[in-house]
Amino acid sequence: EREEKAPSQLRARIFEAFIRQTLSAMQALTTTRPTLAHQCASTMRTHRHASTTAPALRITRDTILSRASSRENDSSSASTSSDESPNGVSDISYPWAQPGYRGAVVSAMDERAQAAVVSAAWLAVCAATYECVTVVGPALEHAAPSLMAWSKSTWPIIGVTYVAAGFAHFAVHDGFVAMMPHDGAWGIWRLPGSKSFHVNWTGVAEILGGAGLMLGSLPFNLTPEALQPILTPASAACLAGLSMAVYPANLYMWTHNSPGPLPPDADESMLTLPWQGHLARAGLQVFLLSILIALARGA
Repeated sequence: EREEKAPSQLRARIFEAFIRQTLSAMQALTTTRPTLAHQCASTMRTHRHASTTAPALRITRDTILSRASSRENDSSSASTSSDESPNGVSDISYPWAQPGYRGAVVSAMDERAQAAVVSAAWLAVCAATYECVTVVGPALEHAAPSLMAWSKSTWPIIGVTYVAAGFAHFAVHDGFVAMMPHDGAWGIWRLPGSKSFHVNWTGVAEILGGAGLMLGSLPFNLTPEALQPILTPASAACLAGLSMAVYPANLYMWTHNSPGPLPPDADESMLTLPWQGHLARAGLQVFLLSILIALARGA
């Protein structure tokens, strides 16, 4: 009988010792957990860029909103819009949706005047592009045919620019969302679908269009013969239309001083683009559109 009780007593003692060790370990873990959490929080504050891409992007949006609204006390009293960003930030909560943000002249006008200014800017880009395609381009080709022939051979390289821009739509997604005009901007802007959706599909379109430009003009006859006559012109035509479709975002940055994509450590001087920058970007828009239209026409 004693021999039968000995194993059971031994098992009971082992089980009791195990329970004590487990409770001690749990108590020690509970005691050190706040310290570990505090250390992790301190590490994240100190090394805010050492995390993965997603936290960095959240920091970018938070940086934009906090710094942009630091001098706009009235933004907190704005009404809530139904159009929200993917992070739940209402459209009107962006401070640049308010009239005259950071000295913006156009957004401080009445809506009819805003619509007139935006329409005039759009027509100016179209007119300048038409002039380049029909007058300036042929004149340069007549004056320096060999130089223009060499230049045309390099035009498909701009596909790299569009591919990079397309990937940027996802790498700094929140910055491109901030560029999108808010619902009712200029008194005329109404676009179904979320801002995030439009940033995503235009990014994919830019990647595909840019890749089409490059693949349609590969050196050493690497492009399949069946695709050579159609791939580059079709890609260029699609990118030209896409450029005009996304141009309102550039106009919105000009009329409302929206910041657009920014690095996480952006300072005050980077929150708005000076008028010289907007003018240079408009010129670049005309330049790219002219090249794309020429490629679409088989130049």
